[in-house]
Amino acid sequence: MPYEPTKRFAVLSTGIQMAYVEAGQPGGKAVILLHGYTDSSRSFFPTLEALEDAGADLHVHALDLRGQGRSSMPPAADFAGEPQRCFSPAEMAADVIAFMDLKRIRTAHIVGHSFGSTVAQELALVHRARIDSVVLIGTFARSAGNAGVEHFLAPLIEGQWKEALERRPGFRWPQDAYDLTPRDADAHVEPWIEQNWAVELLARPDFVRQVVPETAGTKLGTWIGVLRSMMTFDNRERLKQLSVPALVIWATQDVFFGADDQAEVRAALDAAVAAGRTRYVFKTYGRTPLPTSGQQESDLGHNTQWGAPQAIADDITAWVKTGRPTADWPHADPVDVRRLVIGKGTAKLIEKP
Repeated sequence: MPYEPTKRFAVLSTGIQMAYVEAGQPGGKAVILLHGYTDSSRSFFPTLEALEDAGADLHVHALDLRGQGRSSMPPAADFAGEPQRCFSPAEMAADVIAFMDLKRIRTAHIVGHSFGSTVAQELALVHRARIDSVVLIGTFARSAGNAGVEHFLAPLIEGQWKEALERRPGFRWPQDAYDLTPRDADAHVEPWIEQNWAVELLARPDFVRQVVPETAGTKLGTWIGVLRSMMTFDNRERLKQLSVPALVIWATQDVFFGADDQAEVRAALDAAVAAGRTRYVFKTYGRTPLPTSGQQESDLGHNTQWGAPQAIADDITAWVKTGRPTADWPHADPVDVRRLVIGKGTAKLIEKP
């Protein structure tokens, strides 16, 4: 049976009813997991299962960020016309702090994937006293100008879906789209999501099948709001002020945020290290670069924790306990690319200082 922990709910001071999953040891070090764009806490379920099986002395909360999973939307009356105002990293970081306050979590290690990593960055930069460290998976310092955002997502959401809905008499975009879902714009959207969005070569197919309908059911207000926020996001200068330890995990066939994006992240963190503010470790998953097709074909990609949940769990545990990830190197078997191989003690790490 697929791992399916019970979701709980918390009403936050920000007005959001947040769904979350709790696992591990109540007396352990606090770890908060933040999923990516249009995902939910389910994105970390395989990792949570691995952490529980290992009996790690951690107290873990995996959150459904606002407007995603089973967490509530910000009120349409206030934000439907400009959804980007309520789906920025700053707004989501405020929810996390409100959750920590409610649960009496004084400090926590924050693990963020993709857009969730921008929320982790915001927490570390603005709420330094509450954050022990950050783990950034599939991260980026800038999505403004990113090809995946501007040439893949924007034409779909602000193009095809918008045009389909505006065929309805009197339809106003984005106001009238706020509480609709992609299914309202495209009745066949689930196969598209499975082939182009909820993708990870090494993920279990039954897990992906659970993700797809949740993603298709995410409100368009969230899709639009986060997209518009990403189109202006640029943290290259702000990250130079980072003052908490950071572990950055990147997979070689990440089709959204590639080697150039990681160079920007490292340049900003190098500046923070040079100023004596922080330390970081950059760990590479995968051994095969992105092919000329620009598609994930033969190694771990953007949804890294889907394809290598045990390795991610091991690295989170090691990082929280020792300040370093494991020395193991996860990558796809070159003969059977859907099989994960762990190279013991052969990890590609960059550690500064």
